[in-house]
Amino acid sequence: MARVRPHPQRTHIETTIAPDSFWGKLRQLYANEVLRTQLEQMRRQGSYEAFDLKWREVYGVRKLEGARTRVSARLMEFLRRCFGNRMSGNGKSSNRSCISLRAHADTSTRRNRIEAASYFLSDDTASIPHRKEYETAIDHLVDLMESAQQPDGYLNIYFTVVDPAGRFKNFRDMHEMYNAGHLLEGALAHHQYTGSRRFLDIMIKYIDCLMKHIGPNPGQMHAYPGHPELELAVVRLYAVTRDPRHKDFAEWLVGARGVKREDQEGDHYFVYEAKVRDDPWVYHTMDSLEDQSYNQSHLPLHEQQTILGHSVRALYLTTAAADLGGAYLDDAKRLFADAVDNKMYVTGGLGSEPRFEGFSPIPHHLPQSTGEGGCYAETCASIAAMMTGERILSHSVDGKVRDTVERCLLNAVLGGGSLDGRAFSYANKLATWGDETAIRQDWFEVCCCPPNLSRTLGMLGGYTWRVDVDEAEKTIHLDVYLFISATRTIDLPGGTARVCMRSEMPWTGVTEWQLEAPQGWQWKVQVPVPEYAEDVKISAESSPPDNGYASILSPSTSTFNMTFSMPVRLLSPHPDTRQDTLTVTRGPIVYVAEGIDNAPLDTKYPHFEHVGVVEGARFDDHEVEIAGIRMVGLKMRTGGLYALEASNRGAYRVVSEGEPARRWKPLDGTLTLVPWFARANRGGSGRVRTSFARADRAAASVNGLGE
Repeated sequence: MARVRPHPQRTHIETTIAPDSFWGKLRQLYANEVLRTQLEQMRRQGSYEAFDLKWREVYGVRKLEGARTRVSARLMEFLRRCFGNRMSGNGKSSNRSCISLRAHADTSTRRNRIEAASYFLSDDTASIPHRKEYETAIDHLVDLMESAQQPDGYLNIYFTVVDPAGRFKNFRDMHEMYNAGHLLEGALAHHQYTGSRRFLDIMIKYIDCLMKHIGPNPGQMHAYPGHPELELAVVRLYAVTRDPRHKDFAEWLVGARGVKREDQEGDHYFVYEAKVRDDPWVYHTMDSLEDQSYNQSHLPLHEQQTILGHSVRALYLTTAAADLGGAYLDDAKRLFADAVDNKMYVTGGLGSEPRFEGFSPIPHHLPQSTGEGGCYAETCASIAAMMTGERILSHSVDGKVRDTVERCLLNAVLGGGSLDGRAFSYANKLATWGDETAIRQDWFEVCCCPPNLSRTLGMLGGYTWRVDVDEAEKTIHLDVYLFISATRTIDLPGGTARVCMRSEMPWTGVTEWQLEAPQGWQWKVQVPVPEYAEDVKISAESSPPDNGYASILSPSTSTFNMTFSMPVRLLSPHPDTRQDTLTVTRGPIVYVAEGIDNAPLDTKYPHFEHVGVVEGARFDDHEVEIAGIRMVGLKMRTGGLYALEASNRGAYRVVSEGEPARRWKPLDGTLTLVPWFARANRGGSGRVRTSFARADRAAASVNGLGE
């Protein structure tokens, strides 16, 4: 790691997002309503007080012993049903018997809660009516954790209260290091906001405990997290402490993964530890004890050519790798490219396999719905893609990576929460099917997504741009990542600089920059030229776009603007998806049809199945307000909407020359679309569809059904 590149979790405090802007209003919603909702749910669920280390009745249900997952065939089937309920339908487990086996996940909820609240509270310009309540709640949680910490630094509820004999026995499944990483990120945010080291010192003591027991030396466990997270958190810790032990530990956690060792009987660590605890049972996410692709330890990272397994785990790992740099950065770029090019939905969703919440090993296997064979697209996975993308961009700008971060944020990520701040989605399927609806839920028993979404919006200023000051050349380097109305102040030797960006995105391609710096300084600004932008104009002299960016050399004080058009585009997926569909987009926004806007069509063709759109379909913009947020909706002009002609011909029919395989009929009606992130906010049937079958006008004409 040649140098520490500031993390968005730290730099967000240097940016103020305009409160009356699109993003400013959304952040106000999260500060006022979402954080409040999450605190209420934690209290209702019981996880808020869990660090008091008191026994709770639910802990005794399906209690583990020695962290062994070996269970009876009857219990195995119960667990499959339990986890299956969470992964299908609305993504919410209805059986609280799962809690004892998933109690370790509560820690991430509290960490995300502390981290997200710290980001919002650090914004002095924000109006937060519940500020005092949030601060009191955080202080109480820190008090509980300080009391719960064991003398050797260990800090984990489940293996202190429920299964003490299981401590450090099952890193593959039990999330000890994952939870430690989440707590550490919360402590870093708390330290930055309050200036207090109390929570941070608690976590440094815990990291010391882990480093004592885990590492390359004889007598240590050669372990790494089953769910990556600690890796990226420890890299961030190193940026604060500059303690080389923290850097070395992060590199160990990433580099040891997937390595077979002689002192582990020639096995991967997770295979070896399962044998040591006499525990051959594996979850339904794995095909065998030796199958480690689910947790990305099937091979050392340098040898992994394709991204596999649980999508959030994989992308948290690539985030840490990108942050470490060097050969690990190459690994992150390679795996991130595979995810984006071969395994990402048009919305920026990731993970098409509900069975294990992860990537299909088959490139371009991206079914839209359960009825088509899957689709999961967990909110956290798209947040993780943003995290990896930002760390890649911190090394050097790349337009494709930037566009991906923006696509994820404005669609899959933002769509993970309702616009009233009261409901959330875990899975984000692109189409409904059968009895499924797109209705969000108020909470989940394994609840990582809502607080993860909150912390992302809380530190959005850190995702907006990157600044690097060259004192020798008296040059301020400004790399713009996102079009957001915001202001940033930059400390310079003997003074300050300021950049103000005003943007009408994501609805209109108009952005202005005002630059102010002391005399004698200059700016080198790199502005993105998005792939979707047409008729791009920059008022200042700039270089031709290179790798998705235009470069502008500006004097100390100047103003320039950028404009571009964003026509409606119809996107067709890769042929290997086996889907002949069209998706309507405008700029970075993906659009969706909902039953509430298209009731007659949805009634006749439930879930908009068998509804087709022709390639030349035209759309008109119109302003729509959903839950108090103004946005651009689309309405199709007549003549672009078709439906497959129904037939009772049986499973197959003979296709002769001149006769189309599919018969399309034109529909007199039209189609109303809203931004994908705004779906499921207004009631109605709850049925949605994102990508429509590509209708063939010629096939309709052959049957006398043409225009």
